[in-house]
Amino acid sequence: MANTSEITNLIRQTTKLTQAVLGKMTDIDNKVASAESDFQKFSQSVVDNTGFTAMNYNHDFLDTHELEANAHGHKNVYPIGMGINKLRNDCFKTEMIKVHYGANPESRDEEAKKLLDFMGIKRGTQYFSKSFNILKMTVLDTSFESIPKYDFYIPDRHVKLSPSATFMAYAKIKGTSKVSWLNVNKKDEWQRIREPRSTHNPGVYKHIDLDFTNASVGDVLYLALPTICTGYFPQSKKHGVLYSPKTELIRKINKLHPA
Repeated sequence: MANTSEITNLIRQTTKLTQAVLGKMTDIDNKVASAESDFQKFSQSVVDNTGFTAMNYNHDFLDTHELEANAHGHKNVYPIGMGINKLRNDCFKTEMIKVHYGANPESRDEEAKKLLDFMGIKRGTQYFSKSFNILKMTVLDTSFESIPKYDFYIPDRHVKLSPSATFMAYAKIKGTSKVSWLNVNKKDEWQRIREPRSTHNPGVYKHIDLDFTNASVGDVLYLALPTICTGYFPQSKKHGVLYSPKTELIRKINKLHPA
């Protein structure tokens, strides 16, 4: 039978072993945490050094065209390439709000100022990367909701989802309306839309159709920089006017061969 001295020694040795194990566990935890931190930094570095380009033409809404007067007498202006299903034009009033660099910051529309603040560019900034327009759509008549198929779609709405792609935009809705792809959860505030998608099937695609539901007369949608890019655009970054070789090429051709 063990005496008191042996028991005391056994307890002491057990305590040392327990402390050693706990120390090793703490050391392992610290190394795992350090490895996770290093990996996150590496991942962020990869994202920060990855270039993203806009795949869809006219994502800045600078190319526009005016339609004949609608049923309410409005000559609506739309971005070139935007889809407008039948009878929808008669139910809306559309306008373009300029967000142009170089302009006197105080002369900008109030919505342009609010969006620049939200994007982090700030309303008082006179010069920034590139100009763009905001599309303002006001509901005049809700009868279009009973008409099947899409209401509108963005320029170059086709998104190839393999291996991955991201749809992004800035949107603001005043009123009761909901609009597909524009998951605005705070009314009357600018919000960033980011929808990354991925698939192993090279034939899978989506269309960025803007379908209104629960609309009321007087509702307003503001939409800016609807952008499609390949890959996962980082959640931590807000997008501006991305490089768009397709847009630049079309605009250069149009300058050389005006209509």
